[in-house]
Amino acid sequence: MERYPFFRGGRLEGFVRTYGDYLEVTRLEREDVYLWEGRVGVRYTGGSPFFKACYEPPTAPSLASLDSLEERLKRVADSIGSKLAGRKVMVDFSGGKDSTLNLLLLKALSERVSFQVAPVYVHMPFLEPPENIDHAQWIAGKLGYDLEVVEPSRQQILFFLHRHGLPRRGQRWCTYLKMRALREARKRISPSYEARAERVAESGKRAERLSRAYSKAAFLSGASLNLVYDLGIEQVASVLREQGFVHPHYLDGLPRVSCSLCPYRSLYELELSSRDPLEDEGLVEHVASSLYRRFYSVRVSWEEFWSYRLWRFPPSIALARLEERAHTRVEDSLSLEEAREMFRSIWTSSAASRVEDHG
Repeated sequence: MERYPFFRGGRLEGFVRTYGDYLEVTRLEREDVYLWEGRVGVRYTGGSPFFKACYEPPTAPSLASLDSLEERLKRVADSIGSKLAGRKVMVDFSGGKDSTLNLLLLKALSERVSFQVAPVYVHMPFLEPPENIDHAQWIAGKLGYDLEVVEPSRQQILFFLHRHGLPRRGQRWCTYLKMRALREARKRISPSYEARAERVAESGKRAERLSRAYSKAAFLSGASLNLVYDLGIEQVASVLREQGFVHPHYLDGLPRVSCSLCPYRSLYELELSSRDPLEDEGLVEHVASSLYRRFYSVRVSWEEFWSYRLWRFPPSIALARLEERAHTRVEDSLSLEEAREMFRSIWTSSAASRVEDHG
């Protein structure tokens, strides 16, 4: 995940990011890595194979400029406006920071170029808090759109839950079902273009893919439209703060909006999202319990399985995750509240709007 600048006392203090269950804090004078354990991060001292498998090098800071929305809109209109005029654009909308800025820019651009915007939200029953829908609908409504909310077949979701258990890394069947629901919406809407909101700065793999896709024609790659791909987190956050479109999950200290039980969430994120009310808590616990008895019970205790959310990993990897505790210094720790304040500060600090490139 990309580095988030964090502020204290009105000044930039450093950068923070997560990868796997590790939380990395980079200050001018030092870099610390914490392994998350419940409601605290403990200083990580090892360099185990598990850590090396989880580690992601930080991406380079974005060099794109966003001096004003007006400047970007003019550049997009001059570049691809003639291709969009009179067409229909379906927007993959999640309510998160990138898709919100993308929709905001598309709204303003459509008023210049005159094309139809159709935002679609894919909800994942049982795994995603219903409040995510509420916020997405609120944003779309503020921008003048009726958000279409679709979801995969509940019968299919229940089939996958009972057959495969909760989604895990390497077996994220939920993504397959969400993409199917999105494809069905695309067939029904029949758009000329589909707008996605992925950014180069978010990860190395994404940087390589997006840079290649948009190298020949900025903002447009085939039928895929993306008005935010080259922006950094500072630029995205600046606009959303100004427009009043900050998702409540960011204000709670979460770095991203996703399903509460996403297997690619870090343990820090899962600790915060454990308070999210799900549609059927009993179903989730039943599925987790069944999964534990079938594959994990001979390796770890139920308490470890549940508190460390070990359903995210295959059984052998789950055991390696627990063994990481031997590579920590418990006396050197980072509290949950400290971590929350680091991630929140880009959305709450007045100094965030003045951050410069310190990469």
